[in-house]
Amino acid sequence: MVSFEHLISSYPGPLEIVSILCPDPHFKKRHQKRRVVQKPLVNSILQNLKPGGKIFVQSDVLDVAQDMRDQLDEESNVLQHMDTVDTEDGWLTENPMGIRTEREIHAEFEGARIYRRLYQKRQLLPET
Repeated sequence: MVSFEHLISSYPGPLEIVSILCPDPHFKKRHQKRRVVQKPLVNSILQNLKPGGKIFVQSDVLDVAQDMRDQLDEESNVLQHMDTVDTEDGWLTENPMGIRTEREIHAEFEGARIYRRLYQKRQLLPET
């Protein structure tokens, strides 16, 4: 298993963007603890993401997308939801990365909806 902390420790520059795309949904209740976006990962990302950096998440499974959204929305003091071109229920209508994943293409071809959210780490306020 590779951890985010291990990966980021050897990354040479500032962390500007993190994208989590269609992670394993772990449908069974007893396996949901294995979902990718959990508090320790969110904390680690926020600790390493530069101010102004972005986090993009998407899934074709509503329950997974809502879970990721809930985890990231809990950090509203640090993260700002970028709500450009959202649907009424708060999901981005287009992929802001400009390149669709194979899973995204396949899911849309099959008629599935893709649930997307984009966040930006708030700039640090100057100390007074």
